[in-house]
Amino acid sequence: MMFEPFLLSHILILSAFAMCTSALTSLVGAGGGTALLALMLYFIPAASVIPVHGCIQLISNTTRVYLFWKYMNWGIIIRFAALMPLGVYLGLLFHNSLTPEYIQLIIASAILLSLFIVPTKSSNTKKLPKAIFYILGLFTGFGNIMVGVLAPVLASVLRFENLSKDETVGTLGFFGFFGNLLKIAGFTVIGFSFVSYLPLLIPACIASILGSVLGKALLKRSSNKFFRYAFQTMIFLLSANLILDVFI
Repeated sequence: MMFEPFLLSHILILSAFAMCTSALTSLVGAGGGTALLALMLYFIPAASVIPVHGCIQLISNTTRVYLFWKYMNWGIIIRFAALMPLGVYLGLLFHNSLTPEYIQLIIASAILLSLFIVPTKSSNTKKLPKAIFYILGLFTGFGNIMVGVLAPVLASVLRFENLSKDETVGTLGFFGFFGNLLKIAGFTVIGFSFVSYLPLLIPACIASILGSVLGKALLKRSSNKFFRYAFQTMIFLLSANLILDVFI
């Protein structure tokens, strides 16, 4: 059994970041996985970062599903999940044809674009047709393979449903759980070796569980405005640097 070589400092940094970003996602519903993916590109080859990131996010979202189970909106979830397997299949077909540099560029660009999505907060916003969630699931299955994270997009669309904060976090958590489960299954089928990344995955996954529990505890008592702005600034700088790295 061969493991990828990782510096202890890299394992500690990624584990700490996994805990913080998992807590962030439990607080605001989305965004933590985006920041984690941007950081992971500095330590893991671009061709491997999406499946490895998917493992950490699966554990984080599984914990969130457990913590927010009674808040799930199953009508939305069932529609969302229906066509996602087809999207994953299509994404895997395209992913195999991309170079590592192009994958890094796509991921970083998608993260940057997600910063410009501003969810509506109006309680009077007209709800979207329920059928849109079938299309959204198909798109998410494809996008999860290509760019790794679409939670900011999903959060933006879900806000049209005017769900409570608990319902939003719980439903988005199930989106992430199911999407990452399919993603890992897909990469396993095409031969990706998750075992070689266990020295990184085990501590990062444990940290993500702790982060989800911490975020749930803080959900009712926190004001996230300043933290959200600081987070957005950080991932903007990380993503911009990743894009420049492809061209320089």
